[in-house]
Amino acid sequence: MALWNSFVALIAQVLDSLAHGLNGSYGMAVIALALMVRLVLLPWTLRAAEHAWRQRQAMTALKPKLEQLAQRHADDPMAHAAAMRTLYREHGLGVGMGGGLLTAMVQAPLGLGVYAAIRQGLAGAGAFLWIPKLARPDLWLAALVAALSYAAILLNPAMSAQAKTLLQWLPVVISFFVVWHLAAGLGLYWAASSGVNLLQSVLLRRRIRTTA
Repeated sequence: MALWNSFVALIAQVLDSLAHGLNGSYGMAVIALALMVRLVLLPWTLRAAEHAWRQRQAMTALKPKLEQLAQRHADDPMAHAAAMRTLYREHGLGVGMGGGLLTAMVQAPLGLGVYAAIRQGLAGAGAFLWIPKLARPDLWLAALVAALSYAAILLNPAMSAQAKTLLQWLPVVISFFVVWHLAAGLGLYWAASSGVNLLQSVLLRRRIRTTA
C-alpha cells in the first residue's frame, strides 16, 4: 500500500510540474501526461495489434483444414482437439499470444495510478476549454471520447468485419456513459488515450499495406 501511495504521489508530482510548465493549465497537463504515457507504450500496443491481425489472417487461411479436421474427428473430441493443437503449432499460431496480455498488464496499474493522481488534483482544478470545471462531468467531452473510440474501431484492420458490425457500438456506448459520469479531468485523460488509439489504428493500416 505504501508503494502504491508513493507511485500515485510521483504521478501527481509530474502532473503538478506539467501544469506549472503549461501556464497553470491542469487540463493541458492531463492531456500531456496521457500522450506521454500512451506514446511510450505505442510500440508495444501496435506490435500486439499487428500480431492479432496476423493471427486472424492465419486462422482464416486455415479454415478449410479446420473443417476437414472437424469432419475427420467428429466422433472423437479429444483427437480433434489434439489435431487442432498440432495444426496451430505447425503454422505458428499461439506463439507470442501473451504479448497483448503483457501490454495490458503494464497499462492497467499505470492507468489506475494516473487516474488516482488526477482525482487528487481535481479539487483545485478550474475551467479548461469549454469545460467550466474539471471536477465535474461534461457531456460534450463524453461525446468526443465516443467519437474517437468509434473512429479507432472503424479504422482498426485487426478486427474482422463481422466483429466490427457486432461489437463496434458496445465500447462506444460504454465509453460515452463512463466518461459522462466521470470528472472531466479524468475524461480528458481518456480522450487523449482514445486519440492515441486512433493513431495506432492508422499506423497499423499503413504497416499492413506496406508489408502485404
